[in-house]
Amino acid sequence: MADKLRVGLIGLGEIAYKSTGRVLQRTEKVEMIVGTDPVAGVAASYEAEYDIPCSTSLEDVLTHADVDAVIISTPHHLHAPLGIQAAEAGKHVIVEKPMATTLGDADALIAACKRAGVLCSSKECGVRYQPATMKAKALIEQGAVGNVMATQVFGAANKPASYWTGGYSGRVQTTWRKSKVESGGGILIMNYIYDIDRLRYITGLEVARVFAEYDTYKTPVEVEDFIALTLRYTNGAVGMFMAGSCAPGAANSGVRGTRAAGNRIFGTHGQIVFEDNQLLVYTENTVDGLTPGAWTELGFPLSSGDDPYVTYFDRFAEAVFEGRDPDAPGEEGRRNLDVFLAAYDSGQTHAPVFLPRQSA
Repeated sequence: MADKLRVGLIGLGEIAYKSTGRVLQRTEKVEMIVGTDPVAGVAASYEAEYDIPCSTSLEDVLTHADVDAVIISTPHHLHAPLGIQAAEAGKHVIVEKPMATTLGDADALIAACKRAGVLCSSKECGVRYQPATMKAKALIEQGAVGNVMATQVFGAANKPASYWTGGYSGRVQTTWRKSKVESGGGILIMNYIYDIDRLRYITGLEVARVFAEYDTYKTPVEVEDFIALTLRYTNGAVGMFMAGSCAPGAANSGVRGTRAAGNRIFGTHGQIVFEDNQLLVYTENTVDGLTPGAWTELGFPLSSGDDPYVTYFDRFAEAVFEGRDPDAPGEEGRRNLDVFLAAYDSGQTHAPVFLPRQSA
């Protein structure tokens, strides 16, 4: 068995530079060995920062004999095409969120990985390893809230004009975030696909129906800057999302910042509220560590455990070494995508959309 999964990075922009590279420096079972980006200056700055060879040639990664897997962090519409090329080159594939911008592309990527005998995963599923997420899942399995009746996701940001061409760092100048075709959508798919994955994972429920309304109110882009959607889950529970990127007074970075924001799960016998790095739990039942009939605060300081994405990458490596499916295979990313693309379709037709759907 190999000691480490050797990865090549495709796309060296903001998320790779500010997040993925830092995470991979802390993994035990994964190491980045090469990178590529079509912009020479971006590739050069990544090489200088992380001390791995980087170039503008995709082939330098895809034909590299030592590369076991790739991590794709490009504009959204390129995730699936590049992932298919990597699979055909015999590399395991991890794509940034969302895994694609259409269900057809997601299905093509999953199929290509299966044909090539390589693993596929969409990175938003790393949220499942957050201590608060894992604890909430355990509490629901222990009956802390009874049967799930409803879920709520709320959040608002006030993204600066510069975000749409340079992200938050301004390191890479591009316009893909403005484009519906290239991004797949605005605030919902860019920032809240983690939340739908978290709720699906914690509750074990799938979304059966979606209705949405959205618009672009203040931002000179093709994608939505405010959206509201309602969900109906397979057990009959309801759900609500509201998210915006143009809310005056909200933090530029999207930090929710108030106790009214975040994720919440309502059950027949209690509630679970996500707030920063803690859970607020109310239960009417007897559950270890909780006080019946009162709110209990459960804290998970950032310093108390590993970054969830360190665990995500190490667990993916273990799956490769053990010859098994990853904890969150590509089909999980596809289910997340289906919910949000259904929301966008609903907003266009002003009618509910039923799930799951087949690609066209």
